[in-house]
Amino acid sequence: MARMSPPTDRVVATITLLAAHPDQPLSLAEVTRRLGVNKSTGHAILASLAGAGWVLRDPTRKTYRLGPALVALGRTAAASFPALDFARPAMGELSRELGATCAALGVGEGEVTVLDQVDDPRARPNAFRVGAAFPLRPPLGAAVLAWAPGPLRDEWLGQVPAETRQHYAEALIATRERGFAVEIGSTPVARVRELVTLLGDDASARAALDRLADELATHAEFLAVVLEPDREYAVNVVNAPVFDHTGHVTLVLSLTGFGRPLRGAEALAAGERLVDATRTLTIALGGAEPSAAHRMSGGPSSVR
Repeated sequence: MARMSPPTDRVVATITLLAAHPDQPLSLAEVTRRLGVNKSTGHAILASLAGAGWVLRDPTRKTYRLGPALVALGRTAAASFPALDFARPAMGELSRELGATCAALGVGEGEVTVLDQVDDPRARPNAFRVGAAFPLRPPLGAAVLAWAPGPLRDEWLGQVPAETRQHYAEALIATRERGFAVEIGSTPVARVRELVTLLGDDASARAALDRLADELATHAEFLAVVLEPDREYAVNVVNAPVFDHTGHVTLVLSLTGFGRPLRGAEALAAGERLVDATRTLTIALGGAEPSAAHRMSGGPSSVR
């Protein structure tokens, strides 16, 4: 593991904290209290960020918020994800058609990050926020791991408790065969989302997320293997991958915020509609799904 830099972590945590409260400028005292640093350290960080234009200080109220220099950085960062340009129209269409929120998640090393989202007025309020990162730790990340090489799948499954490991192995197979993952809602899911929203991306937040992911992995029902057409499910998320030219997952489109429980047939129809969109995006990007020869080799036998 690479060595971490605590001073850099504090700068990142400061930016993340301000980004989590775009409509609520924070005072120096509030920033230092929430980050757990002393006032001299907090003041030095904020002064440096203000000098770079990353933070603005209100001279009257003596509060801080994100600065204009980050707008240009954000545009540059978005330009490094060309798939987003193709994804946005599809996201809007999916959101309107299904009455849900459609989010685009970029895939990085060990995590996915919310890059953009489109909300429909009928969708339930959700805790996604642009910039939030979720660990690719079981049971999260099935829409990425289902298409990953065998050793990565084995490593992911190795983190699942023994009593639910077979279920999650079958869930990866089912995800790949139908083209999308279905996550069923639960109290721990809500806690994960709430934590990602309230906390930044510092080490303590990641440790808490990992603990909650471990808790989720003890629930066999979290990732759906079979969806009975007439049974109702508290569907939390439906995810499907977009592939680059190497066959790797470069983007995940996510449907969430469904306003009511879905029958299995409705969840399957939503997933198939999502896959139609992600396959179109894959083709537009010159990508390709991994070949059949790469299918789940070394994994458990097919789901019956």
